[in-house]
Amino acid sequence: MGFYSRISKYYNNIFPLNKAQISFVKMCMDATTTPTKILDIGCGTGNLSIELSNDFTQVVGIDTNEEMLEIARFNVEGKSTDFKNISMMDIDNAYKARSFDVVLCFGNTIVHLHDLNEIELFFKKTKQLLIPGGKFLFQLINYDNVLDNNLKGLPTIENEIIKFQRNYSVDEKGLINFSTSLTIKENNEVLESNVKLYPIRKHQIEGALKKSGFENIIVFSSFKKDPYKPVSLPLVYECY
Repeated sequence: MGFYSRISKYYNNIFPLNKAQISFVKMCMDATTTPTKILDIGCGTGNLSIELSNDFTQVVGIDTNEEMLEIARFNVEGKSTDFKNISMMDIDNAYKARSFDVVLCFGNTIVHLHDLNEIELFFKKTKQLLIPGGKFLFQLINYDNVLDNNLKGLPTIENEIIKFQRNYSVDEKGLINFSTSLTIKENNEVLESNVKLYPIRKHQIEGALKKSGFENIIVFSSFKKDPYKPVSLPLVYECY
């Protein structure tokens, strides 16, 4: 069983619904564009998708972890939200061109792709799915900050249920070794994982977006649309 399957039961304790993400999506929307169809890539347990369905016509959440999707489907409560097991690289096969007004990809999902070429291809597929003027909203870690300042990891997440530690190291190929340790406080069980991430830099992101047909690229340091700063940890993009 994979790491995300093992932690699916505790995923909402680690990453509860971030209401700033909801506000960000709404701030990026022109009132004239509603009703709106949204694709949420890497939806996890579906909290964001379900919440967005309160304000938008149709929300589709996709992920490749079936245990997480089962939780999402259980919690959907008959809202206009659909959850499917689809890879982010298969979106062009799963959906027709110009199918969505907005595509979301939050949670540092993009850097799980293998290299810059694959990320650029994903951007191109995303652009094809958007209606003219449709928006691509995504978030990832600022790897310029991580690499240039030799950051050793991300802040530990801890509450009464879990403790989630996240560490970084760089391998000989320049990839990030992302090692995590989840402690379940009820029984002191520890679940560990190590995955490789492609630490794409800001100029590479923006170059790939331009090659993919996005003409307007705005970057923030938070979901509150705070101005970009080189030392910020998140990168949040609004592209169309």
